[in-house]
Amino acid sequence: MIPSWKIRRELETLRQQFQAIPERLIGPARQRRLDSQFPDYFRVMNGAAPLGRKVAIFLVYQPRGMSASAVATCRHLTERGYSVVLVANSPVSASDEQAMGRWVWRFVERPNFGYDFGGYRDGIRLLWHWSVSPECLIILNDSVWFPLDRNEAMLNSMEASKAGFLGALRHVDWPEMDTEHAGIFLSYFFLIKRAVLNSDVFVNYWNNYVSTSNKYLTVRRGERGFSRTLFAAGVPSEGLYSRDRFMAAVEQQPAAFLRQTLVYGAYTDKDLESQRDALLRADARPEAWRTQAIDHIRLVVKKRNFHSSFCFASIRLLGIPLLKKNKGELQVRMRRRYLSAVKAGDLPSPELAVLAEIEASIR
Repeated sequence: MIPSWKIRRELETLRQQFQAIPERLIGPARQRRLDSQFPDYFRVMNGAAPLGRKVAIFLVYQPRGMSASAVATCRHLTERGYSVVLVANSPVSASDEQAMGRWVWRFVERPNFGYDFGGYRDGIRLLWHWSVSPECLIILNDSVWFPLDRNEAMLNSMEASKAGFLGALRHVDWPEMDTEHAGIFLSYFFLIKRAVLNSDVFVNYWNNYVSTSNKYLTVRRGERGFSRTLFAAGVPSEGLYSRDRFMAAVEQQPAAFLRQTLVYGAYTDKDLESQRDALLRADARPEAWRTQAIDHIRLVVKKRNFHSSFCFASIRLLGIPLLKKNKGELQVRMRRRYLSAVKAGDLPSPELAVLAEIEASIR
């Protein structure tokens, strides 16, 4: 029997695809109208943080007020030398301005239209309008908790990379492999360096991007379209975390670590979960068990996101410093397993305010 959550997901996808038909026709004209009002339809407020050589556009939608984790993200970025442009798809209260001001260079309040890529586009165009040309630009949104660890190494690794366009996580469909221009970068975290920021392909992409509040089109024009446009132009690129890098690390681990990986695994496929359970019941001492466990993990990540399926191993082995917030069934189960690992002391705990938000997200 098909689970109810799968039926709801597929029905929502069909609804979005149907609504995309008229949206394709009216979207370009609406974008031209909005652009004619630029930048007057924004409310811009100055924070207390200075403008430096590195900038982060942080897109948030928090209509009930800024969360403690949003404050933590801004603080962390500021501590790492980034001037934060907080682009809000909901009103920013005076109390939020005051509480976050020391960690934000500028607040930008905009209409709740266009999802993350609509906000990204406005943030980028405002940087152009203000004649700000950073050495590095981070683009991220509040669909993830970041950082899980204030000592994370991801930002330093991105900055040190020879690539000019980086994503925290590269997604590739099986059997495609992790190569420089394979798949896409997931849209919740990018880092772009100045040479790419000034390139024609980057500028033209954002000038021509048509914002929409249709999720189906936003994924195709935004998350998929952005990466594929820059990849097709040959922009030097690197996805810091990927399925292949994860598996390469997993294959080096002893049986005891693999057993923990399975214990903290998250599953939405009953057959794969049953295979996991059988492995956990079996004697893990023979080398054959280790081979079977690695083969099982590989089978799972061919089908599902490796970080959502095996958050314990991906955090321990790759140092991934972020966690998805969305309400997808796999991600909810993943967060339960993450919290179990934190409670057992097998993963480090994030700061208490972030931990409380993660705990609340599974209730």
